[in-house]
Amino acid sequence: MILLSALCLAYLLGSIPTGLLVGRLKGVDVRQQGSGNVGATNVARVVGKLPGLFVLVVDMAKGWIPVTLLASKVAALDAGVPVDTLRIVLGVAAVAGHIWNPFLQFQGGKGVATALGVLLGLDWRIGASTTVVWGTVAFFTRYVSMASISAAMAAPFLILLFGKPTSWIMGGIGVALSIIWRHRPNILRLLHREEHRIGS
Repeated sequence: MILLSALCLAYLLGSIPTGLLVGRLKGVDVRQQGSGNVGATNVARVVGKLPGLFVLVVDMAKGWIPVTLLASKVAALDAGVPVDTLRIVLGVAAVAGHIWNPFLQFQGGKGVATALGVLLGLDWRIGASTTVVWGTVAFFTRYVSMASISAAMAAPFLILLFGKPTSWIMGGIGVALSIIWRHRPNILRLLHREEHRIGS
């Protein structure tokens, strides 16, 4: 019961529609403009860079909090699950809440920022390394989507490289596949050379 409650809480925390709420404060429905996504990139494009940065930070926190603060509280209550497993399971639940958002008819964001928050909460070195992958690809290609897909693909390998538990690797693979799946429209635009570049 403790574990189930924690999973629900992590999922609901991940499902807070930050981008939609920030857009509404500015009188904009971000689902109707730009790419139609509720993530930080579209908010920055449609509403402004500062609101976009705010959404990025909050969406990262939605992943960081479950694997740090929430996991610590649940572990102290002795939920009967190894703490490493508990942390990755709660992190995956938070990303799932962001991607399959119950407040947005299960059509949420792409999970990149929330997944980064999870990685930073699990091990800052993995989160930082994933950010380097993202930044490198973004710099050379100027495609946010390609950078996000590349970082998602790299994450499980980085988890393995840093010698982390198998449960983390499996969770990383699951999250990576989910992020890639949510980028299907971007992949099609990339193939047809119709994807927007950074600064365009």
